[in-house]
Amino acid sequence: MAKRSLASFTIAALTLPSISQSFSLKSVTSGPLKRPPSALSSTAVSDATSSTSAAGERATKFWKWRGHDIFTEVGTSRNNGSEADTSSPVNDKPAVILLHGFGASTVYWRETMSVLQEEGYEVHALDLLGQGRSSKPFTEEAESDGSSSLPYRLYPNDADGEDEDGSDTDASSSPMEIGKNTDTRVEYSINLWGNLVDDYARHQQLEKVVLMGNSLGSLVALSAATGDFLSHSNTDRDNLFSYLAGNNARERSRVAGLCLFNCGVGLNSRNVVKNPTFGPIRRAIFNALFDVLNTLIFDNPFLLRYALNNIVTKELLEDALKSLYMHSPDRVDAELVDSFYYPAKLGGDGAVEAIRQIYTNDAGLTPREYHERYPEILDSLPLHLIWGLEDVVTPINGDVGVFYCDRVANNRSGKGTTTIDVVSSGHMPFDDNPVETHKAMTRWLEKK
Repeated sequence: MAKRSLASFTIAALTLPSISQSFSLKSVTSGPLKRPPSALSSTAVSDATSSTSAAGERATKFWKWRGHDIFTEVGTSRNNGSEADTSSPVNDKPAVILLHGFGASTVYWRETMSVLQEEGYEVHALDLLGQGRSSKPFTEEAESDGSSSLPYRLYPNDADGEDEDGSDTDASSSPMEIGKNTDTRVEYSINLWGNLVDDYARHQQLEKVVLMGNSLGSLVALSAATGDFLSHSNTDRDNLFSYLAGNNARERSRVAGLCLFNCGVGLNSRNVVKNPTFGPIRRAIFNALFDVLNTLIFDNPFLLRYALNNIVTKELLEDALKSLYMHSPDRVDAELVDSFYYPAKLGGDGAVEAIRQIYTNDAGLTPREYHERYPEILDSLPLHLIWGLEDVVTPINGDVGVFYCDRVANNRSGKGTTTIDVVSSGHMPFDDNPVETHKAMTRWLEKK
């Protein structure tokens, strides 16, 4: 019993980097866009596979991004043919990009993709670098050298995805194909993934986009929509532009709206110390607590590796996921469990490194900070929140939920552009209670 309790705690910790919230109420280069489109490596490293359903066609493939394999799933509407053109007069609906939360993948968007396809949208779901079926970069230097420069010195100029990587794990016995673990140093951040999304939209030549994110993926959507990854450049922001966000000078924004499901507080829970109601003593206590947890657990690759190899099982992972599916725990099926289990088990040292960094790296901006930094963008964009009322990871009475409820109730944007729906659900409302959640989502899409 004691071992099972420890295992359950370990799995919960490894899958819920933002649980502390409950404590309180491309550019074509690795930096600014300057090179021509041909400079972006976009080779598919495996043949695309496709399937057809009543909703339309679904195609999956790996997209090569700076030498890494990024798993993508694209759904097109049967109403508009197998190659829906979102820029044609026949279908002027925006494309939708779906961005998952920590440890998740395209799989849990299964119902969302079908609903959006049925409504005539072209849908793109990505597994973020280091997550799901995408590559999980790892180099032996990762554990010994903590220095880095983000997000513009992540990859060597000659990275082509062909580096020899002795740490690769054979995935031939897995029911899913996993991207190659590239022998490359990466520092994970919200802006890294925001830059990835921007590059992907440019590669796909998407002219009008709605970004949808869950939990951590909501922060990635905010980064991509604002072009915040450009803030790390030494060049004046007005002279730079991201494909999606544009800039203040001449480049138009291609973002048509944001829909955030149970928005997270940051890359990890450390951002709770930014709660404006915290005094210096409370902030110091929380910082000390995070330091202890990181030292003992999350910054300990040997312990993390042991947990993944010897403690995490499908049965215990299923129990942990059911604690997040508060409305319909029976929806935690083998497909969902496998989508969390195999990437963690087959990711090798790359999976361990991704978990370690996500818990211990700088948490980035909070949603409140995005709105304070980019009011000219976020006050104008249609922004809709859909919140699972029973969520214990990012509760609606936590920091982020309170911020957005106040923003809606008091029209903080001054333009009435932010709206919210609350549904009976846990942390993943779109898969936990898909009927109620998708009614709210499609209603907002029709009005915006």
